[in-house]
Amino acid sequence: MSSKPDAAPELFVPISDRAAYLARVHTGVTIFLLALCIVPFSARFYTRVRPVVRLGWDDVLIALGFGLVITDFVLLQFEMCLKPGAISIPTVTHAVKHAYLAIPVWVAAMTCIKLSVVLTLLRIPVNRRWTFFLYTVATLQAIYFIGNVVFAFVQCRPLAAVWDPVLAADPSSVCLGAAATRITSNVSSGINTATDLALSMAPMVILWKMHRPLRERILVCALMAVGLLASASSLVKAIIIQEWGNPDVDSWALAESIATWTVVEQELAVLAACSPSLKGPLQRLLGRMGIALTQYNSRISFMTRTVSAGGPEMGRDEGQPVYFQPNESSDDKTDENLVELGLGKTSRTGWEGKPVGSKEDSEARLNLSVITT
Repeated sequence: MSSKPDAAPELFVPISDRAAYLARVHTGVTIFLLALCIVPFSARFYTRVRPVVRLGWDDVLIALGFGLVITDFVLLQFEMCLKPGAISIPTVTHAVKHAYLAIPVWVAAMTCIKLSVVLTLLRIPVNRRWTFFLYTVATLQAIYFIGNVVFAFVQCRPLAAVWDPVLAADPSSVCLGAAATRITSNVSSGINTATDLALSMAPMVILWKMHRPLRERILVCALMAVGLLASASSLVKAIIIQEWGNPDVDSWALAESIATWTVVEQELAVLAACSPSLKGPLQRLLGRMGIALTQYNSRISFMTRTVSAGGPEMGRDEGQPVYFQPNESSDDKTDENLVELGLGKTSRTGWEGKPVGSKEDSEARLNLSVITT
């Protein structure tokens, strides 16, 4: 009597204690940063829709980028094994598939975030050299995006051989070797880190030269400096990737480490792009603590919202911030710290719109408001 052949034993991939630990670190750190991103992201859009809607393409891109960051976070979570042990080959295939699809999503997210920063800076009237520099960075980032997406989809034929070990073992499948992957990764990491540093430093250099109080410039530059942490994350990831393909390294733990720095880089980039919107709340908080960022004059009020009326007749463009002082002939002196914004001589308080202060002060405040509101 013949018996049926025994079924092939199911194969498993071991998950080490280190891999499980890195998975828990990844989950905790990335969830915390993701929740933290919501604060400046919400503040940015709150300031852009109140009191009037002033949304631009930079806001559209940052919203799209943040959505892609969340998508990437979800895709990479499939490879996080929180406990040591072993997982089946189908589970491995499922995790690797989602992790690989996260690569073009990551590139798209970083491209949207960086282009958003470029468009925001282009709203400031900078000189031709800065304009050329920003357009160069944007072009380089667009080329980087296209190159990475193309490479991701031509790495194997068929593409599923990247994550399916059965197809990878098929002689008809063709994949690029580990050396080609490392070279491409090095070039990609170099471009990514360069654009990260460029867009982290450029806003600080531009804002530092503005005719604004030192404390105010320090606060805004400190908020923008979060971008340097994103650059550092990109650099760390580039170093870690060099171990990919090394048979002596725990490949699953290495993949989790790469995933962690990938998500952290994206989340820090969102924080850097949106954190300047927190300048107003932080400035008010510091004011309550007795730390003034600007010198206060009881006879001068700074208009930070868009002028809706009376702008052109005062010799200023509509929407430009103007310094106002009380009309000396007015009998209403009871509320000298309040200005009826944009009403000029028709102010109910009896004030007459008299621009005071230097042109540099007015222009600097307008340029700073482009970044922080």
